[in-house]
Amino acid sequence: MKLSRTGWNNVIIFAVMAFILLINVTNNKIFSEDESTSNTEQATLFGAHATILTLTFYPNVTIERIGKTWRSIPATLNEQGLEQMMRSWKHSEGDTVKHPPLLDEKMALVVKVELAGQDQPHTLNLYATDTEFLIFNRTTQLWKSFPLAIFSQLVPNEIFSV
Repeated sequence: MKLSRTGWNNVIIFAVMAFILLINVTNNKIFSEDESTSNTEQATLFGAHATILTLTFYPNVTIERIGKTWRSIPATLNEQGLEQMMRSWKHSEGDTVKHPPLLDEKMALVVKVELAGQDQPHTLNLYATDTEFLIFNRTTQLWKSFPLAIFSQLVPNEIFSV
């Protein structure tokens, strides 16, 4: 094929564009959001990328972010305990409950959670039953069910010692 210099430049440009298009098409198929990824996102309490700024257990304890560490007011938990507790709050995944059991709202532990980038705090009602741990997010009107063992990770006994 005898092409001029301009002709060969056009061939190279179209070949590179076709290659980029091919990469984009295959990339979308490989990394498209499937059901399992979206369920994981919805299964966490606030989403995978949410950043907790303040966690308040009414009326006793407030836990707030100070840079990359946490502070408890009053100081009921040590730094390592706070870090483990907040990691549990961030990464705990539960099942969405469509038909929650009837629970007495007076028996709930009320927790307010302020997230980065959101104006309103999330108000959560925590219920520990005989078989499971339930969290009702009054802000989003969603119920989540967790194994009962998660309760001690999210709400250590030191919270109640105030």
